[in-house]
Amino acid sequence: MVHEQGHRIAMWSPPRARSTMMMRVFEALGCAVFDEPFYAYWLRATNKTDDPGFAVTIQRHETDWRKIIDLVLGPIPDGRSWYYQKHMAIHMLDEVDLGWMSEVQNCFLIRSPVEVIASMSEFRRLEPGASLDVEAAARLVGVPQLRRIFDRACDVHGQVPPVIDANDVLANPKRVLGAFCAAVGMPFDPDKPIEWAPGKHKYDGAWADDWYAKVYETTCLGPYRPKETAVPPALQPVVDFCMPVYEEIAKHKIFWSPSREL
Repeated sequence: MVHEQGHRIAMWSPPRARSTMMMRVFEALGCAVFDEPFYAYWLRATNKTDDPGFAVTIQRHETDWRKIIDLVLGPIPDGRSWYYQKHMAIHMLDEVDLGWMSEVQNCFLIRSPVEVIASMSEFRRLEPGASLDVEAAARLVGVPQLRRIFDRACDVHGQVPPVIDANDVLANPKRVLGAFCAAVGMPFDPDKPIEWAPGKHKYDGAWADDWYAKVYETTCLGPYRPKETAVPPALQPVVDFCMPVYEEIAKHKIFWSPSREL
């Protein structure tokens, strides 16, 4: 097919990195949004029948990765010129051709593996146990896949792609979002409130009711409240496995500091 023109932001992240919050933010900034295009494909390919919303997700969404690429590169909904696509690194199985990444602006949303793994363990996606396979658990966190996609994005763009940390966005949204939008060439008005309607949104995936309950309650970015986060001791090896990849990507993040103007 002939791919449609427009600005496409492919925002890659691990699970539990406040990615739905960021989707709400960019919807509020005027973008059309695409919620995890490859999720239904991944569910079917991995037969993750224990995932909440499995049946309804594969029923309502495309499961052929080739057709999904056409959707990702196809017409932008609602006549918008900017298309924010929320992508999970774990969904990119080895069989998926990543050639389409050259036709989008690849960006990365990261969060400390400590917080990601602690959050995932609360959702029972990571079960600590004596027989824990650390590398397999790390792949559920999506960090090894994120490194593969990050390296591919660097090759595609010939430079390091934009990287933002979810906690930095909460800590100083106007500075971080302003710098990010400048990096991708997207207009940004620092005086315009970033607000959205509560509840389910039009383009939320079929799985939203199972995963987005907390986001449904929000209408804007909440204040950042740093807190001590701990993972179950049995999952510490997974943190140790993931941390070097996170730290390597985090070296390139857009960050804020009260003493530093972006």
